[in-house]
Amino acid sequence: MSDMMIGFAAAFAAAVILIGLAYWRRRIRTQRLVKGLLGEYFNSDMPADQLGKRSRDVASRHFLLSPEFYSLAIAAFQSAFDAKFPKRAPSEDAHARLEDESRLMRRLAALKKEFGMTDRYRFEGRPGRE
Repeated sequence: MSDMMIGFAAAFAAAVILIGLAYWRRRIRTQRLVKGLLGEYFNSDMPADQLGKRSRDVASRHFLLSPEFYSLAIAAFQSAFDAKFPKRAPSEDAHARLEDESRLMRRLAALKKEFGMTDRYRFEGRPGRE
């Protein structure tokens, strides 16, 4: 009887491990696809609604509403900004730089609006909340 219980316990443990691995692989794949979409969005003229549609095709609603998605979006914005404006002396054409910065900021605002992130992550400025 105990050999049978050990067999069932081993089978159950193996099933739990396989389910966990499948979930982990799916999560990593989703992150990779969403990172690619966000990078493409900030480096091209893709409209925010098209990004929304494509993101909803590859990721669950739960993932798109998570802080993890928000952090991926901010990281993609920062990467695009760093690529566009490397740390060096300001260029001679300050007007073009300001226009490029404004474009990136408008794209970030459109992304936040598309995914409803505008108010959820805003700092309230209440005393004691830092």
